[in-house]
Amino acid sequence: TKEKLLGKFSPSLESEEQLSTKEAFACNEWKTIPDIWRTSAEKFGDLTAVSDPYHDPPTSFTYKQLEQEILDFCEGLRVIGLEPDEKIALFADNSCRWLVSDQGIMASGAINVVRGTRSSSQELLQIYNHSESVALVLDDPELYNRISEAFLLQAKIRFIVFLWGEKSGAINEAVDTPVYSYKDVIGFGVASRAGLYHAEAARKEYTYKTISPDDIATIVYTSGTSGNPKGVMLAHRNLLHQVMTLWDVVPAVPTDRFLSMLPPWHAYERAAEYFSFTRGVEHVYTSVKNL
Repeated sequence: TKEKLLGKFSPSLESEEQLSTKEAFACNEWKTIPDIWRTSAEKFGDLTAVSDPYHDPPTSFTYKQLEQEILDFCEGLRVIGLEPDEKIALFADNSCRWLVSDQGIMASGAINVVRGTRSSSQELLQIYNHSESVALVLDDPELYNRISEAFLLQAKIRFIVFLWGEKSGAINEAVDTPVYSYKDVIGFGVASRAGLYHAEAARKEYTYKTISPDDIATIVYTSGTSGNPKGVMLAHRNLLHQVMTLWDVVPAVPTDRFLSMLPPWHAYERAAEYFSFTRGVEHVYTSVKNL
């Protein structure tokens, strides 16, 4: 008999596809960070969730749209070969697509390894190899062109995804490594989700397993001021605890607007972002350059 594929999923976020229910979990029932999106989509559906005016194209999503974008990116990653519990490096800066990729990776049951674009190519390479990452999600072709020489010689890369820009902007081609744009991954996800939703036979190809609160969600590396950066493993339970702690101290209400300036992979910025989306806040992405 044909061996079934293992698929991990967030019990609330992907329940419609995998469990034939659209019910959102109550906040105290969340088990993983991606679980928040179904709840927030139902509570704050048509409110603006993110605004990213400085990238090309300028982008905004409502809470309903953001939930679907995360689901599409998650499924697209599965289509191009990301497996549950694998690590994938996310080297990028503030943007709505950083959030979508961060949550899409987590929702797939994989582990993201995060860093910004200002690190040296050798530091990014060390983080990639030390974490045993299998693929790269990069900010844009410009970053790829800066680090590609070191990575193509010293790392095994299953695939590369650019969050912004066109694939044609990559100078050094990876001969045996597929390169995808953000739109490619979203497109794969849209098509695959439609097939899974409408075809019971397609769903039966998988053995589904829910992501556990104790599963590792992300690996954050230290600054490396006293040597090579060291990876800190954070489980979904760790991140949810930070989110729920902020409920007691930050008086955020729907339609408030938060400005994102710190690197999105920064531990405190990340917790504050996740928290804001549980309160119906509009998150505006910017950078020091665009203040």
